[in-house]
Amino acid sequence: MPHSKDSTIGDRASSLLKTLVEQYIRDGEPVGSRSLAESSGMGLSAATIRNVMADLEDMGLVIAPHTSAGRVPTVQGLRLFVDQLLTPQSLAEPEFELIQMQLGTRALASTDLLATASNLLSHMSHMAGLVTIPRRDSASLRQIEFLPLSDRRVLAILVVNQREVENRVLETHRDYSREELERAANYLNHRFIGQDLAHVRRALV
Repeated sequence: MPHSKDSTIGDRASSLLKTLVEQYIRDGEPVGSRSLAESSGMGLSAATIRNVMADLEDMGLVIAPHTSAGRVPTVQGLRLFVDQLLTPQSLAEPEFELIQMQLGTRALASTDLLATASNLLSHMSHMAGLVTIPRRDSASLRQIEFLPLSDRRVLAILVVNQREVENRVLETHRDYSREELERAANYLNHRFIGQDLAHVRRALV
């Protein structure tokens, strides 16, 4: 259960935890009380900060990996930082335009979407970027298209939900012309657009 800033952690402890997490993210090293006293700007003594750190450690928000080595945030502490202590900043116009250009104007295959979003995140944050797609409960067919390949194969291009693209290579018993595949795609789009993919598969079996 996430901690409530108001009921579980006070303003002073919140500020120190925020400073600790930011310094840990920047340096990648445990943060000592003296360093925290200097960087927090709160005018607190190292002894007072050690007491607050002990309280945060009791709450499971920070941990000391080694004796006298300073403290690092736990997963729970990082979660609290992201949920309640992190201050969002508005995107600059060039960054917003870059996102629109890369992600907002065209459909992308799932792997391309993840790679593009991860690269953008890394570029804009100057850190490693990791992006995942949440597991979806359903996939609604938006459009289907077929393209002829060699050796009796057909490439099926499915646009699902909003702009997510899935590609499937189908093995066929004969070669199909582009016109035949276009007629098949038009029929499927007319009959199944907006329906769940699971229903479409059952109907075509």
